[in-house]
Amino acid sequence: MVFEAGYPNTTGFRKVVKVTVMIKKKEGMTDEDFINHYNNVHAQMAAPLVQRAGAISYSLTYHLQRDRKMVQDIMHNKAKLMDYDAICTFVFPDYLALAKFMYDKKSAELTSDHENFMDDSQMKMMVGDEYMVIEDGKKVG
Repeated sequence: MVFEAGYPNTTGFRKVVKVTVMIKKKEGMTDEDFINHYNNVHAQMAAPLVQRAGAISYSLTYHLQRDRKMVQDIMHNKAKLMDYDAICTFVFPDYLALAKFMYDKKSAELTSDHENFMDDSQMKMMVGDEYMVIEDGKKVG
């Protein structure tokens, strides 16, 4: 099995494994409580495991009521927004690093924390390499 990142015989890809996870907050939870738990509890529990696996980066992007309203105002209520509240993004150097994170013995603790802030049944994941068009404000290539 090949654990390298990227697509063979291509250029422009970062040669990384980018994991994008779509998250819905727990029913009835406020935006403020969701952000607080995710940033200050869950992400702090995850950070050492993500680092130990060799991740390049780990970030959270929120798509909450304030963001939805702002985008709808900009788009004159014509935006087709996704029905998720957050995007969790990991970037790993290869698939082996991703596997190390996913199968770390401490990962079970992370999964058990999901019930405190998110609807695990709605979670969706996408994994692949990233083709860069603009980076640091400059066109790549």
